[in-house]
Amino acid sequence: MKFVLENYGCTLNQAQGQMIANSLISQGNQLVEDEEIADSVLLSTCVVIKHTEDRMRKRIEDLKRKGKDVIVSGCLTHFPLEGIKKMDFSYSYGNLPILKDGNQSVGIPIAEGCNGGCTFCISRIARGRLRSFDEDKILESARKLVDSGAKEIRLTALDTASYGEDSSTNLVSLVRRISDLDGEFMIRIGMMEPENSHNLIDDLLEVMASRKVYKFLHIPFQSGDPLVLRKMGRKYRIEEFIETVKKFREAFPEGMLSTDIIVGFPFETIEGLKKTSMVVREIKPEILNITKYSPRPGTAAFSWKIPPTNQTAQWSQILSEIHRSISEESMRRFIGRKVEVTLLEEGKGGTLMGRDIYYHPVVVRKGKVGEKRNVKIINYSSFYLIAK
Repeated sequence: MKFVLENYGCTLNQAQGQMIANSLISQGNQLVEDEEIADSVLLSTCVVIKHTEDRMRKRIEDLKRKGKDVIVSGCLTHFPLEGIKKMDFSYSYGNLPILKDGNQSVGIPIAEGCNGGCTFCISRIARGRLRSFDEDKILESARKLVDSGAKEIRLTALDTASYGEDSSTNLVSLVRRISDLDGEFMIRIGMMEPENSHNLIDDLLEVMASRKVYKFLHIPFQSGDPLVLRKMGRKYRIEEFIETVKKFREAFPEGMLSTDIIVGFPFETIEGLKKTSMVVREIKPEILNITKYSPRPGTAAFSWKIPPTNQTAQWSQILSEIHRSISEESMRRFIGRKVEVTLLEEGKGGTLMGRDIYYHPVVVRKGKVGEKRNVKIINYSSFYLIAK
């Protein structure tokens, strides 16, 4: 069977899609790039918001009309699908992520599920409670990928900080063991929830000091309004989140901070938005992911009244404008600096995209994927640095 892989959603979903593809390859099937010559399409799906789920279902119908067999993995496998083959993810040594030509970055899932109780989240319903994968298996996967040429290992989960809560290990131990492997590579620690990262941050910052670990923190706070946080089922105080960020900033002043906000959640008001805006201005994230709230069936918040759509759009615009100035200010300070960049993938127009030690994306004109280069930053955009 010839098949095409289409990956959607979070880094966890994409890593699992790649590993399922490798499982199919190990059974004698062939992964191809051209959909026209493929017999089947492996669709790694996301349902975090309704618009995305609708896109997934429309894509499935389009493929069926073209006569393609559709194999679905990811979150949509946990919901009704007629006449579609489903493939659930299972961790094994043989199912390593795919290391593609022209891209030296791969994701490794470290856990499935989540022990949180967020009232808006359908991922928890789709994926179940936390199940941490075996630390030795993850380590072996990382070793094999590095031996195969991987230059960036991305550890992924719904909440990486919760890794090991259901076993005898934790995220710090895992990162330390991977960083001790031989080879030239970098480790990116994926998204972690404020509640669990607050308890882990001191030890985590110690292991982040390794030259093989990006000085990067992705920690979503969702809202700066204590009332909204309670209604969301978020089990932390905003002060704890800010304290965690401050510790990260003190340890790595030029480190990269990413955070997420949900706009238009039930009970949100203009006063609540002002509180969220104040938090954004205080923590100054380099990356801000703004999502308009989407009620999902089966969640506790599904039937709650939401703010008007035009109001939510206006609030999103306000936050985007605040962040744009923060991001440009952060990028501007690197002009004229020399940095070491790991070149990870081919970009547009003959360029290459790499990352510095702080995980800033850097566009480079010359070089080869997989190598490290010392470059000088000459320009920037809101999203990346430009070097020569």
